[in-house]
Amino acid sequence: MIDESNPAGRLHRILSEVAAKNGDGICVRDAWAPVFGCAAKDEAAVLRGLVEVYGLCEEVKNLIRLNSDLNHDLYLASFPKIEKAILPVNLGQQWKALRGHLDGEVLARLQFCAEALQGFYSEESISEEDLSQIQEMVSALYDAVTDSSISAELKLALLEELDRIKKAILLIKIKGAKGVKEALQSLVGSVVANHQSLKQLQNDEPDILKRLGGLLDKLDAFTARALKLKRMLTGPVSYILEKITGPDGEEGSAEDV
Repeated sequence: MIDESNPAGRLHRILSEVAAKNGDGICVRDAWAPVFGCAAKDEAAVLRGLVEVYGLCEEVKNLIRLNSDLNHDLYLASFPKIEKAILPVNLGQQWKALRGHLDGEVLARLQFCAEALQGFYSEESISEEDLSQIQEMVSALYDAVTDSSISAELKLALLEELDRIKKAILLIKIKGAKGVKEALQSLVGSVVANHQSLKQLQNDEPDILKRLGGLLDKLDAFTARALKLKRMLTGPVSYILEKITGPDGEEGSAEDV
């Protein structure tokens, strides 16, 4: 069984899924849309998905090259064909013309890449329970922020970060937990940038601050476990949010986070 917790394993699963689409009578857009969980008419979503898959290809190639014990030319020989399949001239062209690039040999070589990365790069499997809990927390905070009376500037900043997390969850089958980690880093940066406004929520909107802290803590624990990394945040999030501003309203150092 192919390990789908590493980038090559995820790429193999995605390409195997789209290669299984019968090429007769369907266009590129119709072949890829179900893979990305979007409607075929939503060309923007299909294009975003293809860009992410191309990025996943680049990640696999970079990881293979980092391992000096591997024959890079041998392991990466099929990637020109893969890239032709995921970089269509237009989404309306016939899928049959591109499907042939994803033959058995190409997928087999990609399987070898996945096996090679097992001892070099790996992530923990992502549980549906964790993803469901994160989605629920994001939705609850999104609604709370939307219905609140906080400043328009802070509201926009928080909603943008929550949208970023939602997209990371939707793309998790492509980017894995790495995309969620990037969204967490962006959220932490936004917290630091808006520390003065967030400080005032302790009195005005304590529920939002509590939910934000809970989400930060959950994302940090989730990504640290999945990516086998140390947690970004070294203390309770409520303490961190206070630390950013300081006990007397003076700005603390972001390094303290």
